[in-house]
Amino acid sequence: MSELLSLLKAGKKPVIGMVQLGALPGGSRYKGARMEDVLEPALSEASILAENGVDVLMVQNLGDVPTALSATKVQVAWMTRVTAEVGRLFGKPVGLNMLENDAEAMFAIASAAGADFVRIKVFVGAMLTPFGVEEAQAFTAIRARTHWNAEKIAIFSDVHDRTGRSIVENNFEDDLDYAVRLGTADGLVLTGKTYAQTHELIATARTKVGNVPILVGGGVTTKNVSEINTIADGVIVSSSLKGSDTAFGTFDAGKVKEFMAAARS
Repeated sequence: MSELLSLLKAGKKPVIGMVQLGALPGGSRYKGARMEDVLEPALSEASILAENGVDVLMVQNLGDVPTALSATKVQVAWMTRVTAEVGRLFGKPVGLNMLENDAEAMFAIASAAGADFVRIKVFVGAMLTPFGVEEAQAFTAIRARTHWNAEKIAIFSDVHDRTGRSIVENNFEDDLDYAVRLGTADGLVLTGKTYAQTHELIATARTKVGNVPILVGGGVTTKNVSEINTIADGVIVSSSLKGSDTAFGTFDAGKVKEFMAAARS
């Protein structure tokens, strides 16, 4: 079983810190950087999170925004190297997300790099995103996991990710059911466009799909993490731990330490 899933099932309320990468070859913003230019900052960020008690890491190619609808071969290769190196340094569960929503690429990386889980932002249904229409990846993800003997890699499915809009209106409850019952997602990632909406989404999910693990995927801060931990099983955090207070930039060790103290309380 995935180590993250084990933590969640044991009620540990893990904090998942995001390691955001610079632009990769094949991405929209790549300007000729070397592997070391991407790897070294990623390892530095992972070290700050590790030294301040973060439980789990997730690697993401934020530097490639705006994204295409599928990853390139070179993006997969570089992401695999970085994910493996971060995992070797961290020594705890490491997962990944590719913003291209390319499930086959994510499982190729995860299976080669020894990752523990993947986050798939459009797993069922279809979403209108800032970069086009993204379609369900459940079939692709389950086929890759089955064919590549990667059953220990958990799938965490966003349902109606806040950066897009469902093509079909008023179908949140249906997509919760499809993600868990038909898509067999191991856990859900729910994030409203506002903090209040995050609460509403989680309340609906608890009624619809029961005790499936739920992570909050954004909007978590030192001030609200204790409250979030009363309704969710874990949190994914990035922006509120950075000196810039955005997803871009570097982690502030003081903010990470303060956040972890609040999360543990």
